[in-house]
Amino acid sequence: MSKSREALFPFHDSSESAWGTVSPRESKGPSVLLVDDNPANLLSLEAILAPLEVRLAKAYSGEQALRLLLAEEFAVILLDVQMVGMDGYETATLIKQRERTRNIPIIFLTAYGRDEADVKAGYAHGAVDYLQKPFSGDVLRSKVAVFLELFQAQEQVRRQAELLRQQEAVSRQAAHRAASYISRLQALTSGLAEATSTEQVMQALFEPGLAPLGAVAGSVCLLDASGQTLEVAQSLGYPEALSRRWGQVPLSASTPLTDAIRETKPQWLGSRAEWMERYPHMADGAFSHAIAALPLLVKGRTLGVIGLSFSQDRTFNEDDRAFFTAVAHACAQAIDRAQLYEEERLANEKVRAAAARLQVLAEASDAFSEAHRDLPSLFDAIAVQVVRHLGDSCVLNLLSASGEQLEPVCLRHVDPAIQQGGLEVVSSHPARLGAGLTGRVAQTGQSVFIPKVDREALYAQAQPEYRTAIERYPFSSCLIVPLRAQGRVIGTLATTRSSQTRPFTPEDLRLLEELANKAALSIENARFFHQQLLDKEELRHRTEFEQQLIGIVSHDLRNPLGAIAMAAGLLEASPGLGERQLKAAHRIVSSCERATRLIRDFLDFTQARLGNGIPLQRRPMNLHDVTRHVVDEVLQVHPERQVQVETSGEGHGEWDPDRIAQVLTNLVGNALAYSPPGTPVRVRTDSAPGFALLEVHNQGTPIPAEMLPRLFEPLTRGEPTHGTRSRSIGLGLYIVREIIRGHGGSVHVASTESGTTFTVRLPRA
Repeated sequence: MSKSREALFPFHDSSESAWGTVSPRESKGPSVLLVDDNPANLLSLEAILAPLEVRLAKAYSGEQALRLLLAEEFAVILLDVQMVGMDGYETATLIKQRERTRNIPIIFLTAYGRDEADVKAGYAHGAVDYLQKPFSGDVLRSKVAVFLELFQAQEQVRRQAELLRQQEAVSRQAAHRAASYISRLQALTSGLAEATSTEQVMQALFEPGLAPLGAVAGSVCLLDASGQTLEVAQSLGYPEALSRRWGQVPLSASTPLTDAIRETKPQWLGSRAEWMERYPHMADGAFSHAIAALPLLVKGRTLGVIGLSFSQDRTFNEDDRAFFTAVAHACAQAIDRAQLYEEERLANEKVRAAAARLQVLAEASDAFSEAHRDLPSLFDAIAVQVVRHLGDSCVLNLLSASGEQLEPVCLRHVDPAIQQGGLEVVSSHPARLGAGLTGRVAQTGQSVFIPKVDREALYAQAQPEYRTAIERYPFSSCLIVPLRAQGRVIGTLATTRSSQTRPFTPEDLRLLEELANKAALSIENARFFHQQLLDKEELRHRTEFEQQLIGIVSHDLRNPLGAIAMAAGLLEASPGLGERQLKAAHRIVSSCERATRLIRDFLDFTQARLGNGIPLQRRPMNLHDVTRHVVDEVLQVHPERQVQVETSGEGHGEWDPDRIAQVLTNLVGNALAYSPPGTPVRVRTDSAPGFALLEVHNQGTPIPAEMLPRLFEPLTRGEPTHGTRSRSIGLGLYIVREIIRGHGGSVHVASTESGTTFTVRLPRA
């Protein structure tokens, strides 16, 4: 720069170079290149961009701008179009031709006219914008700021790419180490994936040896059912004495394995000195240098722990820890899966056993039902089912009537010779309650399960009469269960097996107990049914005898009563009787009539109970007329009472007039007997389509609700109204019902606080 220029622009002194000038505000951020041959314009641009606090480089010509672009990178170029020598368009063309600078954004600045041709020319030479002077400083700053941010973003991407390249080398080394671990882990997990039992998991883990794990010894320990003790499931590489010593370890003990479980995190001990410092009590068992103890965790549950011992001290880096943790995780999942397989297998076996048991019980129920409550057939069916599905023999004992001994009621064996031979000993010697195995089962109600018989002990406990059978017909397994019904023991059911290779199991015991429950229920039902038949037959004979006796007595009493009534009538008609004699004659006539009615009721009752029904002689009659006639007769006996008769509708029909009169007499008499003396009784007859209706209503205390359902049963009577006496034996309403039923009708009663009403419906034909 010339001295005149230095005097004119003193602020360029410290930064001017052969290529151009740089603003004194140095920054590590992006730079902006200002290109203009007019220093005043550069100064103006510098002032406008000062708030951005960005590094500014200034060039006074296109050549200087190109040289500056060779030295450093710029975020954006502000390029004047009209310059002496190389103008802006030529400079932009050269910038875009260079590989390094072609992507730097260029903003053209011009103080000359801006027509469409100039703008197109600017964009054609690679400009991103075209501003005409004078322009707004804010607009220029905002545009420059956008490109600054873009440059910073690009720089960040470049820096990250460099970091990635640097890390790539490190990653390749780590990947090489990890590949070895992954390869070993894949081989291990492949074997574990095929394991379906805990034994197979141990085989997959230890069969390849410990080389894939880099250890000299290893073990897998699992928690027992209580969750308080570690038990070695499999180990490899440890001395036998050490394996025996640590075969079972309480979870409360202080060891690397138990600590890993209690803390649910791996224990890493890199040297013998380190783990001996933490576990000095294990000094005499020192076997290795470094130790890794990893808990076997699955879904928050701890199954056990893996212990690995190493021959040299080592630092467990992240790759080591990740690898061994992955091994423990894969092993835990395999063990959990194997346990689930085992649980599923056991569950399936239980389901199959339950299905088989249900099938047996269903077959037994059908067999018991086919016995048709015949006790001998039922006993035999029970024994057949036991021998078919459980044992070689079956002995069914029932308590005697005294309850002091067990009596064999059925014996069966797969061998007919044994059934006819040795078991006869049992049948001829009932067991005493509490004596021997069978007697104790009957006394205590507790089953006896002997999967393997101690013949000497059994022989010693057996009653003398059974010892011959035990000697001649040995058996190796035995079940004896009680027969329970309605909460009490009614007998025992026993079965045996002679094969020593197929002893009874707890499942067999449960099946026999369920069979015994069904058998006991069937036996009790058969007994109850048999007793019911006996009781019913006895009751039928007794009832027939009583009814025949009543019929005979009632029939034979009619003749003497008729003679007495005739004599009393003649006596009443005799002249010259005094008042006392006449009153006595009236009493005799009244008593005969009452006795005759009782006999008639007894005869009707007897005929109804014997199933013959009350005889009827139907003929046309008028219900209204019969009702009025009966009421007149009743009032002659009860002149002090009031009976209201209401008739309406059609009263004709085909009924037995004497029996209808008997119905009316019983209902009206019943109403008078159970109503207050001063109250009226209302009798109403009416008609309905196909029916005639009869209602008898009286006031008084309602009939108790519990008595209504049995009011029409024989020998049922209520309490008469206060101040009255009733000599009824309780057959009147029963006979009313039977007469109405004989006519195909019905009788109902309704009793409330307003009174009691009997309603009769009589079909006309």
